[in-house]
Amino acid sequence: MSTALLQELYQEVRRLYIAGSDLAAGDFRLKRLLPQFQQLGERAAVFKRLGEGITSLLEPGDGQGTPAAVRLQELTLLLESVLYTQGVTAPEGTPGELRSRNLSLDTKFPYRKLAVVRQALTTTGSGRYEIVTEAFKEGMFQDLRLLPLAIAALNDPYSEIAEFSMTEILPAYGPAIAGYLIENLNIAGGKSEVRKLKTIAKAGGTEVLEEIFQAAETGSDDIRAAAIECLGCHEVYLPALLEWSTDKKKVIREAAYKALATGGSPQGEDRLYEAFAAKKDRELVADAVVYSSSEPLAERLSVLYMQELREAPQENVDKKKTEEVWSRIRPFATVLSGQRNPQLDELYSYVIQEYARFASLGYTTIINEAAWYKQRAASESAFEELQQLQKLDSRYFPHYFRAAQQLMTPDELYRHFGGTMINKLKAVVTKDSAQRNKLLMDTIKEQVMTAEELLYDAVWDPQRERQYRELGMLSPEKIQAAWDLRWLDLFIHRDVPELVCAFAHPGHEESRRYLLNKLSEQNNQQKRQRNHEFFTNIFTGLERSGMQDPELLELMMSVMENEKNYNPYRFDYAQFQQMLRFPASFSSRLEALLPNQRYYESRAQLEYVIHQLRSRE
Repeated sequence: MSTALLQELYQEVRRLYIAGSDLAAGDFRLKRLLPQFQQLGERAAVFKRLGEGITSLLEPGDGQGTPAAVRLQELTLLLESVLYTQGVTAPEGTPGELRSRNLSLDTKFPYRKLAVVRQALTTTGSGRYEIVTEAFKEGMFQDLRLLPLAIAALNDPYSEIAEFSMTEILPAYGPAIAGYLIENLNIAGGKSEVRKLKTIAKAGGTEVLEEIFQAAETGSDDIRAAAIECLGCHEVYLPALLEWSTDKKKVIREAAYKALATGGSPQGEDRLYEAFAAKKDRELVADAVVYSSSEPLAERLSVLYMQELREAPQENVDKKKTEEVWSRIRPFATVLSGQRNPQLDELYSYVIQEYARFASLGYTTIINEAAWYKQRAASESAFEELQQLQKLDSRYFPHYFRAAQQLMTPDELYRHFGGTMINKLKAVVTKDSAQRNKLLMDTIKEQVMTAEELLYDAVWDPQRERQYRELGMLSPEKIQAAWDLRWLDLFIHRDVPELVCAFAHPGHEESRRYLLNKLSEQNNQQKRQRNHEFFTNIFTGLERSGMQDPELLELMMSVMENEKNYNPYRFDYAQFQQMLRFPASFSSRLEALLPNQRYYESRAQLEYVIHQLRSRE
């Protein structure tokens, strides 16, 4: 029996169910099928009956006979009965075991919660990453219904979501996910398949090494590179890694270098040194050796570094040659960053001794490395070398000062850098000494003004549940422990208001007078600029000087009322806390300031303070 013809008629019948049985009269598609049924009807009665049913549908109704809908229904019942008799109920092939994965997942979360995550992983737009990470923290991905979406996320257009799925979500399913991903891995694929491979390596451990090795041999270039990097910590694959490090393709050599660096074997280190010394792949090896913690390799490269520095030109006569030498030397900075050994001690001492030569060649990066290295050394010899270096170039004065901090007591540091009247006078005598004074003040500001991190809630706007992060000045207790308080007089003498604010302390009347004068000068300027940080520092400094709340808070309130240009986007945490100490009687004065606030944050803060003051009333 021709089941294809029956199926074709079934599709036309379904179409008429949708379009309406009244449209069946004269339908050209049914007319096209009718001759075939009439021909088959000569040999099989069932086809003859089907042909008669088609004919009845094609005839237009006269309003007195059987309705078209009934004729369509009769034809359909007969057609479906025939089709059911032609169906096959037994499956093809031979029965066998069902494949299963030991994923101990459940479906305990309500779909209402999963729907939000599903939408985030099946759409595009902002805010999706936060939804996914929060869902992972809540354990929602342990719900079986999110497993397919977690795998599909490896190909998410937002790379952060794809990376998060690769590094966090999928590995959390355990080794079982590795076998599932291997079955669907396309080793000729691109980025999403690379992520899949990395997930397999992370979740599967040693059980999947053979599959990783096969991908390293036969996959696309991207897959091969990723697989090679995954084999670095397994000594059994060392011969293959050494061979791949000589591959014609740059991407394969680069991956092999990284694998050898993470492996840390003596043979691997020999190959890395050989490739670095050969100069062809020096940049690639430098990026790879960053992942290595091998001290012997760092020492060998330090010796090579010294050799090439000694061979550098003595003068900048041939600029092209100078640049070529620099391109060969530059990768050493990447390789030896953060390393310490006797060879580097000698090397950076040599750089400081040859300051004039390397400066003339334009190799200032090497000199900067020497300054940082000696600063971290925290030794008397390194301190003396930095002292000579800063005499040659004042830009290295901060390194000299920071090295002194590691070796001297607070008293010794003050006496060495600012304790005598001669030092005070020197700071303004010459251009060079003035530059050093500025560098000294800026260095201390870096250590004091933005030294402590503060994370606090925006209590004035609880519905939005936001937090702010600020870097504030060092606390008075820490300043007293780490610094000689005589610095305060020097800061006043050299007119550094930020540091006076930080170092001010009770009993030092001169600092309070100085800060009040600074505030007065700001008020008397004709063209005032918005300087929210200035006011915050001044009020903090006056508080540290011991000024009591009645005077301090009245002064702050008067500044807020009179300073037309003082309209910050947001009041800093320190000043906001001071405002919360306002007396309740200030509520009406603050309310009068609200119309002048052009920014949402500062206005919301003022409204919050007013509400707090009125609740006290």
